Amino acid sequence: MRYLSGQIDRARWRNTLVYRVTPDFQAGVEYNPLADDVNPLANWRVVREGPNRPAVTLGTSSDRIGTPEGLAYYVTISKAMEAGKGRWISPYVGLLWSEHDERFLVPAGASIPLGGGVSFLPTYDGHAFHVMASYAWERYTLTGILVRGRDPGVALTMGF
Repeated sequence: MRYLSGQIDRARWRNTLVYRVTPDFQAGVEYNPLADDVNPLANWRVVREGPNRPAVTLGTSSDRIGTPEGLAYYVTISKAMEAGKGRWISPYVGLLWSEHDERFLVPAGASIPLGGGVSFLPTYDGHAFHVMASYAWERYTLTGILVRGRDPGVALTMGF
């Protein structure tokens, strides 16, 4: 579940349910109740990350935050890299087709673990920057979100 302040109805309250079919493929549904909007979700890790190769993922989801409609179809590459002193950073870059914008966008970001279950994720969705900080414990993750540097939000993830 995710709630974002200062957003259009479609982006304000989002609920997703995803099932991991295999270790490399998951499928699900997204429901945005304020806009009565339902979309498919899919994520397929085509290439697993190796010592000398990045992971490659294909997928679909609703278009970026702030779009009133449309899906996004993407390919993403990511690679965990040692940042010194036992710290790791996992940057990613992708190519995304936006149905709403009817053009390709280049999202990018990095997952930066800070220790103790805390991580930082600065992202660029192809239009705007967003930052997230998460705390993970047991089967839960609580994430604080700052959309476009000004609108706060929160997400709660629970694994079954």
